[in-house]
Amino acid sequence: MPGFAEPLMVKYLHEKGVREGLPVSGNFELTQRCNFNCKMCYVHDCANKKDALTAEEWLSIGQQAKDAGTVFLLLTGGEPLLREDFEEIYTGLVKMGFLVSINTNGSLLEGYMELFEKYPPVRINISLYGADNSTYKSFCGVPAFEKLLESIKKLKNMGITVKFNSLFTPENISDYKKIADISKELSIPLKPTTYSYPPVRLGKNTDDLRFTPEVAAEYISLIDEYYLDKEYYQKRVENLLSLPEGPKENKVRCRAGRAAFWITADGIMRPCGMMPSPDSKPLEVGFERAWQEIKALTEQIRLPEECLSCKYSGVCNVCAAMCMAETGDFSKKPEYICRMTKHLYTLAERSRCPNED
Repeated sequence: MPGFAEPLMVKYLHEKGVREGLPVSGNFELTQRCNFNCKMCYVHDCANKKDALTAEEWLSIGQQAKDAGTVFLLLTGGEPLLREDFEEIYTGLVKMGFLVSINTNGSLLEGYMELFEKYPPVRINISLYGADNSTYKSFCGVPAFEKLLESIKKLKNMGITVKFNSLFTPENISDYKKIADISKELSIPLKPTTYSYPPVRLGKNTDDLRFTPEVAAEYISLIDEYYLDKEYYQKRVENLLSLPEGPKENKVRCRAGRAAFWITADGIMRPCGMMPSPDSKPLEVGFERAWQEIKALTEQIRLPEECLSCKYSGVCNVCAAMCMAETGDFSKKPEYICRMTKHLYTLAERSRCPNED
């Protein structure tokens, strides 16, 4: 299978949102709580035992977001299904007309099958971290794989769209082929990554838990080659080797703060959940004003000037969140990403079809 591709209509609406300054999509981080304890998590706060916002507050923000032009909502966490009032929040947002997706570790899905059958989400994104209970126990602290697999099969039988997100680290990389095989067997698209954001929002340093840039590049290349159709993989290789023209300005180029927003579990609006700043407070100033503030602050962000002249700029996925997470400054070049991108290019040269020039 070729991997996950965003629907053209979704892309079109976000492009229109960027042009017109509309908050087309949003992320509601309903809780920092989680029943897993993944070491690389950027948000999980075990000490936070009580959710800061009530269901009423989330629904109020939702109504204001709808009035401002939001179409897509992603409910995430922590583990959003841990909230005792998740059904109230979810049902209320669906009835408002949002196209709602959910990020979940999948371990609690069994208790929500009737709800999702009655009000199907647009998609459920499941973090798949291993291919057996042993890996889950080591990586997440909970042997949840077998239970998770049964829930996934039930969702598929109900006709609900599912996508796998897999973060690979030294602790679970040995399962990458098995995870890819599960994706293929169940016909569920897989979005793998070997890049771990430093969890700056929690003030932690986890460099010792992630790959070196070169090893991260080698593994994502191996995963893509194993998982993707040969023709599709070769097209990606050729696209990388073509070194397309990069951005002409060192401004934010993704949707964050331009057509998309993130609201943290404590009610702070930010351009992206991976950023510790800039921020605004929609519960105090109202959603529309908060969005205008975030949009203006995002416009002021400048990425590294030197990246514009880099020959890899057209294929490098460096973003504002990466710069801030890696260096503490939007305008500083993240060496980790530079090294990873350059090594991916070297690997692509090695894997080019032998019959091609």
